[in-house]
Amino acid sequence: MSDNLMMGDELVMEARKVHTSEIVYKTIEEKIFNKEWTPGMKIASENQLSQDLGVSRMSVREAVEKMVALNILTKKQGEGTFVNELSASIYLNSLIPMILINKDNLLDVLEFRKVIEVDSAQMCAERCDDETIENLEECFQIMCDNKDQSPKFVQADYQFHMEIAKGTKNSLIIKVNSILTDILKFQQKEINKYLGPESGVEEHKKILHAIKERDANLAALFMKRHIERTINEIHSIKETDV
Repeated sequence: MSDNLMMGDELVMEARKVHTSEIVYKTIEEKIFNKEWTPGMKIASENQLSQDLGVSRMSVREAVEKMVALNILTKKQGEGTFVNELSASIYLNSLIPMILINKDNLLDVLEFRKVIEVDSAQMCAERCDDETIENLEECFQIMCDNKDQSPKFVQADYQFHMEIAKGTKNSLIIKVNSILTDILKFQQKEINKYLGPESGVEEHKKILHAIKERDANLAALFMKRHIERTINEIHSIKETDV
């Protein structure tokens, strides 16, 4: 076999290993995300994970080491691997989701969104093309059709805001929203859980209409009202829980 063919085979094997490692990473992440594995809990051993997932121990080890490096997991010599208590300061570390998000974290994210998305809506109305309008209309229709089907509604809600970011034609705004994908998706899910899906539909309708009319100031105003209303409702829930 030629050196080139051998090198090609090695590259394919390496790519497969990386892909498998990412699958293991996502599996572990999902267990923490679903609170099957909670802070302080010892997770399954590398051997057990390897058997359960049908992958090599090397792939499991790579995924675990990555999570240790990100301070999601901690290895204790002779004891095993444990889930860490995740603080808000590491939620952006390598783009991991807000696994332990609560109402305080929701407010942090919503305040951040208020800073970013109000101006994004204004820029989108000024700059977006017909494709963006079509994508926003499609997202809005999915929201209308799936008020009782949370996963589809949440995905469409998240995608609606992503399309606005894309419509700004600003590479940094698009990149920031892309980086925060997991956080924003999970936040939309939690808001839907706390407030229900219907409260935001009319507000999205107004934002969409303003963008279609290329009314930048109105788009910004409706986006601001949408996020502020959500913030106020989350505040009300917090006060009730006290």
